[in-house]
Amino acid sequence: MKNYLIIGLLCLVAALIVGIEPVQRVINEAMNRGTLRGVETCMDYTGSELVSGDAIKATCVQAFQKRLYSNDYATGRAGPRVGQRSVDWGGVLENKTPDHVTTWVEISVSIYDADGIEQEHIIETPIWIDPLDETEFRVELPEVEPEQFEGIEFCDYEDEAPTGCMTWGVIGVMGLEI
Repeated sequence: MKNYLIIGLLCLVAALIVGIEPVQRVINEAMNRGTLRGVETCMDYTGSELVSGDAIKATCVQAFQKRLYSNDYATGRAGPRVGQRSVDWGGVLENKTPDHVTTWVEISVSIYDADGIEQEHIIETPIWIDPLDETEFRVELPEVEPEQFEGIEFCDYEDEAPTGCMTWGVIGVMGLEI
Protein backbone atom coordinates (compact mmCIF):
# COMPACT_ATOMS: atom_id res chain seq x y z
CA MET A 1 0.00 0.00 0.00
CA LYS A 2 2.87 2.33 0.86
CA ASN A 3 4.46 1.80 -2.59
CA TYR A 4 1.21 2.71 -4.38
CA LEU A 5 0.98 5.92 -2.39
CA ILE A 6 4.56 6.86 -3.27
CA ILE A 7 3.99 6.11 -6.98
CA GLY A 8 0.77 8.13 -6.93
CA LEU A 9 2.51 11.10 -5.32
CA LEU A 10 5.38 10.91 -7.84
CA CYS A 11 2.87 10.92 -10.70
CA LEU A 12 1.10 13.91 -9.18
CA VAL A 13 4.37 15.83 -8.81
CA ALA A 14 5.37 14.93 -12.39
CA ALA A 15 1.99 16.10 -13.66
CA LEU A 16 2.34 19.41 -11.83
CA ILE A 17 5.88 19.99 -13.09
CA VAL A 18 5.48 18.86 -16.69
CA GLY A 19 1.79 19.54 -17.13
CA ILE A 20 -1.20 17.27 -17.39
CA GLU A 21 -1.28 16.75 -21.19
CA PRO A 22 2.23 15.24 -21.62
CA VAL A 23 1.49 12.81 -18.78
CA GLN A 24 -1.84 11.92 -20.40
CA ARG A 25 -0.06 11.29 -23.73
CA VAL A 26 2.41 8.91 -22.10
CA ILE A 27 -0.42 7.09 -20.33
CA ASN A 28 -2.36 6.87 -23.63
CA GLU A 29 0.66 5.39 -25.42
CA ALA A 30 1.23 2.86 -22.65
CA MET A 31 -2.40 1.83 -22.16
CA ASN A 32 -3.86 2.01 -25.68
CA ARG A 33 -1.12 0.73 -28.01
CA GLY A 34 -2.69 -1.20 -30.88
CA THR A 35 -6.19 0.18 -30.35
CA LEU A 36 -8.49 2.53 -32.20
CA ARG A 37 -9.06 4.37 -28.93
CA GLY A 38 -5.34 5.18 -28.75
CA VAL A 39 -5.44 6.70 -32.25
CA GLU A 40 -8.54 8.75 -31.45
CA THR A 41 -6.95 10.10 -28.26
CA CYS A 42 -3.70 10.82 -30.11
CA MET A 43 -5.64 12.79 -32.72
CA ASP A 44 -7.33 14.82 -29.97
CA TYR A 45 -3.96 15.71 -28.45
CA THR A 46 -2.36 16.46 -31.81
CA GLY A 47 -5.09 18.67 -33.26
CA SER A 48 -3.63 21.57 -35.23
CA GLU A 49 -4.87 24.18 -37.64
CA LEU A 50 -1.56 24.03 -39.53
CA VAL A 51 -1.68 20.33 -40.40
CA SER A 52 -4.51 18.48 -42.13
CA GLY A 53 -6.62 15.97 -40.25
CA ASP A 54 -5.50 13.23 -42.65
CA ALA A 55 -1.83 13.90 -41.85
CA ILE A 56 -2.54 13.78 -38.12
CA LYS A 57 -4.54 10.55 -38.55
CA ALA A 58 -1.71 8.93 -40.56
CA THR A 59 0.87 9.86 -37.91
CA CYS A 60 -1.26 8.57 -35.04
CA VAL A 61 -2.13 5.34 -36.87
CA GLN A 62 1.55 4.72 -37.59
CA ALA A 63 2.40 5.26 -33.92
CA PHE A 64 -0.34 3.00 -32.52
CA GLN A 65 -0.81 0.17 -35.05
CA LYS A 66 0.39 -3.33 -34.20
CA ARG A 67 1.24 -6.40 -36.24
CA LEU A 68 -1.71 -8.74 -36.87
CA TYR A 69 -1.26 -12.45 -37.52
CA SER A 70 -4.49 -13.78 -39.04
CA ASN A 71 -5.01 -14.22 -42.77
CA ASP A 72 -8.51 -12.73 -42.49
CA TYR A 73 -7.25 -9.16 -41.91
CA ALA A 74 -6.40 -8.65 -45.60
CA THR A 75 -7.36 -11.04 -48.37
CA GLY A 76 -8.53 -10.32 -51.87
CA ARG A 77 -8.08 -10.12 -55.60
CA ALA A 78 -5.41 -8.17 -57.44
CA GLY A 79 -3.27 -8.09 -60.53
CA PRO A 80 -0.91 -5.98 -62.59
CA ARG A 81 -2.02 -2.59 -63.94
CA VAL A 82 0.34 -1.93 -66.83
CA GLY A 83 0.77 1.62 -68.09
CA GLN A 84 2.99 2.98 -70.82
CA ARG A 85 5.98 3.56 -68.54
CA SER A 86 5.07 2.01 -65.21
CA VAL A 87 3.55 -1.06 -63.62
CA ASP A 88 1.22 -0.95 -60.63
CA TRP A 89 -0.30 -3.78 -58.65
CA GLY A 90 -3.88 -3.19 -57.63
CA GLY A 91 -7.16 -4.73 -56.70
CA VAL A 92 -9.46 -5.14 -53.73
CA LEU A 93 -8.53 -6.24 -50.22
CA GLU A 94 -11.08 -7.40 -47.67
CA ASN A 95 -10.98 -7.44 -43.87
CA LYS A 96 -13.09 -10.41 -42.76
CA THR A 97 -12.83 -9.73 -39.02
CA PRO A 98 -15.40 -7.87 -36.90
CA ASP A 99 -12.99 -6.48 -34.30
CA HIS A 100 -9.98 -4.93 -36.10
CA VAL A 101 -9.24 -2.19 -38.62
CA THR A 102 -6.51 -3.07 -41.14
CA THR A 103 -4.12 -0.10 -41.46
CA TRP A 104 -1.05 -1.38 -43.34
CA VAL A 105 -0.18 -4.27 -45.65
CA GLU A 106 2.98 -5.77 -47.06
CA ILE A 107 2.51 -7.42 -50.45
CA SER A 108 4.78 -9.84 -52.28
CA VAL A 109 4.62 -10.09 -56.09
CA SER A 110 6.69 -12.85 -57.72
CA ILE A 111 7.37 -13.19 -61.43
CA TYR A 112 8.80 -16.50 -62.68
CA ASP A 113 10.64 -16.47 -65.99
CA ALA A 114 10.66 -19.35 -68.52
CA ASP A 115 13.49 -21.02 -66.58
CA GLY A 116 11.59 -20.83 -63.27
CA ILE A 117 13.81 -18.10 -61.82
CA GLU A 118 11.81 -15.98 -59.39
CA GLN A 119 11.98 -12.21 -59.23
CA GLU A 120 10.22 -11.15 -56.00
CA HIS A 121 9.05 -7.61 -55.27
CA ILE A 122 7.90 -6.58 -51.80
CA ILE A 123 5.77 -3.48 -51.42
CA GLU A 124 4.39 -1.86 -48.25
CA THR A 125 1.46 0.53 -48.21
CA PRO A 126 -0.76 2.19 -45.66
CA ILE A 127 -4.41 1.27 -46.13
CA TRP A 128 -7.67 1.58 -44.19
CA ILE A 129 -10.06 -1.39 -44.22
CA ASP A 130 -12.93 -1.22 -41.75
CA PRO A 131 -14.04 -4.46 -40.06
CA LEU A 132 -16.08 -6.71 -42.38
CA ASP A 133 -15.43 -4.34 -45.29
CA GLU A 134 -13.20 -4.05 -48.34
CA THR A 135 -11.25 -1.32 -50.10
CA GLU A 136 -9.39 -0.84 -53.35
CA PHE A 137 -5.62 -0.45 -53.37
CA ARG A 138 -2.90 0.30 -55.88
CA VAL A 139 0.86 0.26 -55.37
CA GLU A 140 3.69 0.97 -57.76
CA LEU A 141 6.21 -1.70 -58.74
CA PRO A 142 9.16 0.60 -59.52
CA GLU A 143 11.64 -2.10 -60.57
CA VAL A 144 9.29 -3.88 -62.98
CA GLU A 145 9.10 -3.17 -66.69
CA PRO A 146 5.73 -3.39 -68.49
CA GLU A 147 7.18 -6.02 -70.86
CA GLN A 148 7.58 -8.47 -67.96
CA PHE A 149 3.80 -8.92 -67.80
CA GLU A 150 3.20 -9.43 -71.52
CA GLY A 151 1.57 -12.81 -72.13
CA ILE A 152 2.05 -13.94 -68.54
CA GLU A 153 -0.68 -15.65 -66.51
CA PHE A 154 -1.09 -16.43 -62.83
CA CYS A 155 0.66 -19.59 -61.65
CA ASP A 156 -1.38 -22.67 -60.81
CA TYR A 157 -1.95 -22.87 -57.06
CA GLU A 158 -0.44 -26.35 -56.69
CA ASP A 159 2.49 -25.84 -59.10
CA GLU A 160 5.70 -26.77 -57.25
CA ALA A 161 8.05 -25.49 -59.99
CA PRO A 162 6.34 -22.50 -61.60
CA THR A 163 7.62 -21.16 -64.91
CA GLY A 164 6.47 -18.24 -67.03
CA CYS A 165 3.87 -17.09 -64.53
CA MET A 166 3.23 -14.74 -61.58
CA THR A 167 1.95 -15.00 -58.00
CA TRP A 168 1.15 -12.55 -55.25
CA GLY A 169 0.11 -12.52 -51.62
CA VAL A 170 -0.24 -10.44 -48.49
CA ILE A 171 2.74 -11.31 -46.28
CA GLY A 172 2.35 -8.75 -43.49
CA VAL A 173 -0.56 -6.89 -41.91
CA MET A 174 -0.84 -4.23 -39.22
CA GLY A 175 -3.97 -2.82 -37.66
CA LEU A 176 -5.93 -1.55 -34.69
CA GLU A 177 -8.23 -3.33 -32.28
CA ILE A 178 -11.64 -1.77 -31.88
